[in-house]
Amino acid sequence: MVEIPQEIHQMLKQQKFIVVGSVDPNGVANMSPRTAFYFADGMIYWLDFFKHKSQGNFQIIPWVSVAVFDKEKLKGFQMKGKVSFVTDDAKKKKITDTISRSVTGKTSAKVFERMSQNKQPDVIMFHPKVIYSLDPQEESGKPMAHDKDGETIALFGRINGNGKTKN
Repeated sequence: MVEIPQEIHQMLKQQKFIVVGSVDPNGVANMSPRTAFYFADGMIYWLDFFKHKSQGNFQIIPWVSVAVFDKEKLKGFQMKGKVSFVTDDAKKKKITDTISRSVTGKTSAKVFERMSQNKQPDVIMFHPKVIYSLDPQEESGKPMAHDKDGETIALFGRINGNGKTKN
């Protein structure tokens, strides 16, 4: 499992904004901004109320990119990995409440009762596999960190002993 570096944790806390990129089976890209997310145990979680484009893409092609950036410093990071849906009810409620409190200061029950039809969101879990810098001063084509599992290496190239990707 690739660990999200502390520098990215700090940027996630400061910027409070990520962009999620997915692709549909026809190869058409979709970008989705997220302002309500939570990260713990090497994963990033977000709520999905709008169960259409992104969610359909996640179900068919679980590989996505997540970017966080600081436009003032012209620095950022892109993480590529896989998403899954949190299905355990207790975990889903805990994450939903954590995200709701961080955004609104209220529990999810209080927030959702004001929404039409009292919609309950899905909870999406992102598991980063490869991390790149988006800093224009660095070589962004080479991973800063990567998972060493067979699937990641097969998709992103052989990994040299020095951590560089070799195609």
